[in-house]
Amino acid sequence: MREKLIEQRKKKIKRWFYIFLTVAIFGSILFARFFIPSYFKNLSVFSLKNIAIEPADYSSFIKDYISLPEKISIFSIDMAEIYSKIKKIYFVEDCVIEKHLPDALIIRLKIRTPWVVVADEKSAAMMDRNGYFLPLVEDFKGWVVEGIKPESAGNRSEEQEKLAVLKEIEQWYNYYGIANLFKIETVSIFDFDRIELTSEDKSIYIRGTEIDKQLAMAKDVLSGCKKNNLPFEYIDVRFKDPYVKEKESQKQ
Repeated sequence: MREKLIEQRKKKIKRWFYIFLTVAIFGSILFARFFIPSYFKNLSVFSLKNIAIEPADYSSFIKDYISLPEKISIFSIDMAEIYSKIKKIYFVEDCVIEKHLPDALIIRLKIRTPWVVVADEKSAAMMDRNGYFLPLVEDFKGWVVEGIKPESAGNRSEEQEKLAVLKEIEQWYNYYGIANLFKIETVSIFDFDRIELTSEDKSIYIRGTEIDKQLAMAKDVLSGCKKNNLPFEYIDVRFKDPYVKEKESQKQ
């Protein structure tokens, strides 16, 4: 009987010990969660002292734009809020933000790269590969695209189908090395059934489907024209049999 009472007492003590241990652990977690961060936030060593922007050319603008309070604790910085603000800048494609303890914030920007110039009778704008418009840059060397409506910087073109066709033209144009035979200056894409690629006073006509086959055919025809020293007005590769329109001066 005595042994049974001793065993029950041991179990009771053990049960209370586990309850106490659980409460102690839970209390420690609460303390660490709520009180320790508050303590560290007030330490001057963790006050933000350095904001590094990459590329450095945008440093002054970004620092002014995000406008963080002086002596703010690095633990109090809302990374999501800063990211959201920076993503609204028209020339920023994306960014990475890192806290470097004890007192530094690193912001790496991915800047939108101009790809083509989009122009109509009234205005012009640059556009990146994702269809976002950018201000014009002097001495830009790239294609001029007609048939996509230019808009103000920061807007994105809604003509995504034309953008996809334009990318495919660029892909196969580069793949076949056509630039060595015919350097595109202007792409007119008003009509998917009659896309015009222009180089100086010469043109190539293609349609918006099976672009790879048409540009492969165009390369063969261009090579033949070069080999035979045949100036042409335009080459039409939209159909099974390509057509070459010779310059009138050559016919005479």
